[in-house]
Amino acid sequence: MIFFNEGEKRILLGNRLVELRKIRKETQEQTANNLGLTRSAYSQYELGTRNPDQDTLIKMANHFDQSIDYLLGRSEKGNEYTLPEEVILRVIKEAEAEYGVNLRDDAVVESAVRDLIHNLAKMKKSVKKND
Repeated sequence: MIFFNEGEKRILLGNRLVELRKIRKETQEQTANNLGLTRSAYSQYELGTRNPDQDTLIKMANHFDQSIDYLLGRSEKGNEYTLPEEVILRVIKEAEAEYGVNLRDDAVVESAVRDLIHNLAKMKKSVKKND
């Protein structure tokens, strides 16, 4: 994709964010909370009226398990595998119940747990493909 101006880049980023959020079956509020943002700020990224800073862009890429190049439209091929939010929450809740801990009371811990769940699921899918 070729960008003619900064506005087109923001619109593409916004479209990608909406698409990826819907795949994960998250609301704007849920995504914003997972990224440590207000819903209003996140909404502006989806609308293309605000540009994320580098740290926020990295958080978005990690949250959606996509490359920054894909989010910005520099690559047309994104990661084809992402877990819906309800699956992630179910796994986290089961682990919390099993071990008697709260994995969602600290944003850093919750982010690490979510990353671990995604990575384990991707590994499992990769192993299945190769069998």
